[in-house]
Amino acid sequence: MLSVHHMDLLASLLIAVNVSAAPPATLILEKIRSVDDQRIFDLRDAATGDRGVPPSCTLPDKTTVTLTSRKDAMLEVVRPGSTRTLVIENVAGLARPTLACGETEVFYYVNPRLGMLYAYSADRLFRGENPVVWTRSVTPFTNMDDANGILTDTSIATVVQVRQRLVLLEWFFRKNGETGFWHEIFDGATGVSLGKLGPSDLLMKTNETDPWWVLLQGGGNEIANYVPRNVFRLKYDAPGPGAKPASETIAELKAQAPAPRLKAIATPSKNPVVNHMIALLSPTRTTVTPRIEFCPTVPGQRARYWLGSDYDDMLGTLARNILLAFWAERQAGDATVSPIDSWFQDEIAPNEPMKTLLAHFNPQDDQWVAQYQEALFRLGEPTFNDLVVRYGELTGAIVRKPK
Repeated sequence: MLSVHHMDLLASLLIAVNVSAAPPATLILEKIRSVDDQRIFDLRDAATGDRGVPPSCTLPDKTTVTLTSRKDAMLEVVRPGSTRTLVIENVAGLARPTLACGETEVFYYVNPRLGMLYAYSADRLFRGENPVVWTRSVTPFTNMDDANGILTDTSIATVVQVRQRLVLLEWFFRKNGETGFWHEIFDGATGVSLGKLGPSDLLMKTNETDPWWVLLQGGGNEIANYVPRNVFRLKYDAPGPGAKPASETIAELKAQAPAPRLKAIATPSKNPVVNHMIALLSPTRTTVTPRIEFCPTVPGQRARYWLGSDYDDMLGTLARNILLAFWAERQAGDATVSPIDSWFQDEIAPNEPMKTLLAHFNPQDDQWVAQYQEALFRLGEPTFNDLVVRYGELTGAIVRKPK
């Protein structure tokens, strides 16, 4: 979760914008609601777009900027009686809320594929001059080109917003299959970086006009296992009647955070390699159907979410490779069908106790997940043990030492 250090950093950055305000800013915390069923929680809004951020914005002089994303992105800038366009290449059709208007005549766009942040001057654009005020490349960020198109080791910029002449850029950064969410804050006029926040499971998002930050509090550093537990609003303001100091609000927010898992949900097998395999075959928090979601793009590190401190990076990689060998062995002509899910549906799902568990599918419940993992091992133990022998011991990847 976001540390007190990170929250203090954000507070200091926002306070620094208005140096004339002598009193320390307060931090107002308002809980919007709990997320009772995380599987149906959706950040998209049909009217205003992804996370409530519309694909257009308006500058103070009523100039409008509209974003459309295909292979390349196009920014259409409109003033009464005149229209200009900007084309940003190599976006690859990623449609994210990555456009924001500032408090002057400057607007901002970030290429979600490459992590490049651009500040454009509308006045320069309409005068026929180079509209670029400044550009920045965010880090840690591995763009898709540098990662050779491998999504499990790359980054995507997800949203950019402007508040109090500050530009907040959010992206998620994947390294070796793990995902960390990051935010960097820039001075809107100069492009100077004022600091980074992250990695964290606490995401800060806001719509185009609301002065509040929207905070999603959840768990799971792997993107497939991140689910919001609570939705909060935060607002920095000058002290007033009943307002709490920022330190008290931060402490209150921290107290709301769920405790991190230190141990595995379940360890049904005495063989840690098998337990890593079972963790990789377990549903994620965001899974909506009882199908095995393991495929060649799933990293071994995903097992860490269910194993906690029992996770071992070498064993996670070994377990993944064994499952990939199993995948290749059983793969049929139809490449769209997962051979591991076919094995699960044919040989595991119809049998008790898995049959009853799947009839009450609930990957949000730790107790249900533990029962699922134990049933998966009980029904698939011969298969798992055989895989370890054939693809582990016989290839030299696993060496059994004599007792």
